[in-house]
Amino acid sequence: MRINKKYRNVVFSCLAAVFISVPISLAMVIINYGFRDGFLIAFLKSALVGTAISVPLANIFIPLAEKIVNKIVDH
Repeated sequence: MRINKKYRNVVFSCLAAVFISVPISLAMVIINYGFRDGFLIAFLKSALVGTAISVPLANIFIPLAEKIVNKIVDH
């Protein structure tokens, strides 16, 4: 399956959000809850909420960060 290149930035932001939020959710559940009964459910809930929050934020702030970096870094 190939996606049109005009959606590149959206796909990139969504994947970046998932790749960052899921491991952070895992770490936070391990730290705060530990490996005990209900761990998997707690992790899945945390990962779902984290992803739901991070995907829209990534689509807003990654392009903004790119614009800022382009203005302050020599080309």
